[in-house]
Amino acid sequence: MGSGDRRLVEDAVTTLLSRAPVGWAHLRVEFDPSAAAPVVATVTSPASAPARLDVPDGVVDMLNDYRAQAAAGGTPWRTLVIDCHSDGRLSERTDAARVAGRPWRWPVRVLAAVTALCSVAAVVVFAVGWRTPPPPPRADMMAVPVPSPRQQPAFEVLKRWYDAENRGDGAALRALVCANPGKNVEDEIAGVEQNSTVQGIIHLEAVVGFRDEGERVWGRFMLRVHPISERQTRLVQEAQQHGGYFSDEYTLVQEGGELRVCDADTPPLV
Repeated sequence: MGSGDRRLVEDAVTTLLSRAPVGWAHLRVEFDPSAAAPVVATVTSPASAPARLDVPDGVVDMLNDYRAQAAAGGTPWRTLVIDCHSDGRLSERTDAARVAGRPWRWPVRVLAAVTALCSVAAVVVFAVGWRTPPPPPRADMMAVPVPSPRQQPAFEVLKRWYDAENRGDGAALRALVCANPGKNVEDEIAGVEQNSTVQGIIHLEAVVGFRDEGERVWGRFMLRVHPISERQTRLVQEAQQHGGYFSDEYTLVQEGGELRVCDADTPPLV
């Protein structure tokens, strides 16, 4: 966990503890973005039963940002439980989210569940000596590999690609492809050109896998979908059970000084 990510959790806990009664012993925060009440905070005191705390909107925003950063880092999760004890223990527990396959559109790729890195709950203990009002000490930054300089350009190309799909603009898609695109890409563009009905609006969220192979790059791109059709609505509801994400995998090649979409890992389902 990076220091920026950790700060979101600490700030959320600090905000909630400002509303806790004097003499609190244990704070539990449960975060499920798909629930009617995304954040439930319960505080326990030695002399009283557990009591619910009012949760300000800012706490929900912090935990949503924390979840988005985890997804962008390649470790998406569905729910989060934070435990804070007055003796200085602060921990979090997440369940790993599965990333669904491509969202249904015309044409559509086969929806394939992608298993996350861990199939069991991950437990992280990241602070000792928690006291209020002074915040806990910050952990040192962890060294992480420097991303390829072509990762962000690839993200920008795919953002334009999905924007064109959302508009049903086949000409704009063709302007983004390489000189000899693979069949999967050709079929995808043909499907957009032959069908004017948009099944859902696709929002590109993050790059969750990337390989720079010199003449070409490969990336897995995490997506969220705003459904329009009834079928897309059902698929999005199913995906919400496993984190709410879809993913696509594309290969881009360098042509004319810029990256162009050249192939997709899986074919459309016509």
